[in-house]
Amino acid sequence: MKKMSILLIAGFLLGSWVCSGSAFASTKITYMFTRGPFNEPVLELIPEFEKEWGIRVEFVELPYEVTYTKGILEARNRTGAYDVILINRPAFASYGEPGFLVPLDEYVQKEIIDDMFAVHREYATYDDKVYMIPHSNDIRSLYYRTDLFREAGIAGPPTNWKEMEDIALKLTDPLKKQYGLLLAGSPKGQGQWVLADFIHQAGGSILDETGKPVVNSPQAVKALSFFVKLLREDKVLSPGTPQYEWAETRNLFAQGNFAMVQEFNDIIPVLDDPKTSRVKGKYDLALIPGDVRQGTNNAGWLVAIPQGSKNLVEAGKLVDFIMSRLAQMKMSLVSGTLSPRKSVIDSLIAEGAPGRPKGDPHGRSRWEFYKKVVATTYELPRTPLWPEIETVLGIALSNALTGQKSPQEALDEAQKELEEIL
Repeated sequence: MKKMSILLIAGFLLGSWVCSGSAFASTKITYMFTRGPFNEPVLELIPEFEKEWGIRVEFVELPYEVTYTKGILEARNRTGAYDVILINRPAFASYGEPGFLVPLDEYVQKEIIDDMFAVHREYATYDDKVYMIPHSNDIRSLYYRTDLFREAGIAGPPTNWKEMEDIALKLTDPLKKQYGLLLAGSPKGQGQWVLADFIHQAGGSILDETGKPVVNSPQAVKALSFFVKLLREDKVLSPGTPQYEWAETRNLFAQGNFAMVQEFNDIIPVLDDPKTSRVKGKYDLALIPGDVRQGTNNAGWLVAIPQGSKNLVEAGKLVDFIMSRLAQMKMSLVSGTLSPRKSVIDSLIAEGAPGRPKGDPHGRSRWEFYKKVVATTYELPRTPLWPEIETVLGIALSNALTGQKSPQEALDEAQKELEEIL
C-alpha cells in the first residue's frame, strides 16, 4: 500500500511536470519577424521561453519590405509555414478582414488582452474577437532644441499650429543654414502619415464613418495648405522636405541644423549617440501641436497567429511570452520602445528615476509623457486598401509640395481616384 502511494505520487508529479513544459518538448514553432531595436531585447529572451516550455522556436527573419507580401501569402494559403508573425500596424486590416488570422481570445491570456490601452484593444477587435496584440507601440512626438529656444527667449514648446509656425519662423536662419522645423514629406509613405496627422489635427479624416473618402474636405485642404505654406511660403522647412523619409529626419535633426522635428521615439538613440549627434542633452519632447485638436496616429508592430498554424496552443504561449511583463519591461528599458500594456507603463512610472529627461527610458517623466501621448492618438483607416490610399495621397502630397498643383487641385484629384478604388 505504501509502495503504491509512492508510485501514485511520483506519477502525479511527473504528470504535472509534463503538463507545465515537457508536454511541448518535441514541438517546434516558427516565428516570422523583421529585426529592429524594438524587438531585439525580446528576441534575446526567447531561450528562456524555450527552456520554460520545452518549445523550440525557429526564427525566420525577413527584410521589412518582404514581411507584408510573404506573411499575407502564407496566411492566405494556410501553408503553416509560420506559427507566429510580426506585422506592421497599417497592414493589420489586410490580414484581419479577409480572415487570415486566428482569433487570439482562446490562446492568449485574458489578462494581457484586458491590460492593453483601450485604443489598442479596440483596433485589434473584429466582431468581438481579438486578432492581434501590439508587440510595441511607436508614437511620434515633437522634439525641440532647448538650447535654441532658450537663446531666442522662447518660453516653451508650441501647442498649436500658429505657435509652431511662429517659432519656426523665428528660429529659421538661412545664413546659418538653420531651419525652424523638420518634417518627412516623402510620397513613399512617410509624408502621408504627416499629412494624415495634419488632417486629423484640422478636424478632418481620410475616410468618413461609412468608409467613403473625404480627402478634399475643407479640413483636409486646410491641412495640406498648411504643409505647403510651411515649405514654399514660410520656408521654415528644408527644400529637401518632399524627399525626406524617417531615416533622413532622424539624422538631420541629430546634425543640429533644425529647431524642431516631428518623429518617432526611435530617434532618441540617434540623438543620444555622442559619436554622431550634436544635440545630445540639448532637446526635449512635447505633444505634437494641433489646430482644432492635437493628435498623432498609432504605429508600431503587431504579433499574431496566421491561419494555417499547426501549433496553435504553442503559438499562443509564445505570444504570451512576448507580451509578458518580463519581456515588455526589458523591451521598454533597453530600447525605449513603448509597451501597449497599461500595467507595464504604470510600473515604469513607479520605478522610474525622477528628474531625468523625457527621452531617458529609466526616467519617470519618459513614461508619464507617454501616457499623455496615448490619450491623444488616433488610428489610420483600418482597411485592406490602405496601401492604395497611401499611394494616391503620396501623389497628391508630392504634387502640392513641389508646386505642380494647388492643395485643392491635388486633393480633388485624389478624391476622384479614391472614389474609384473604394
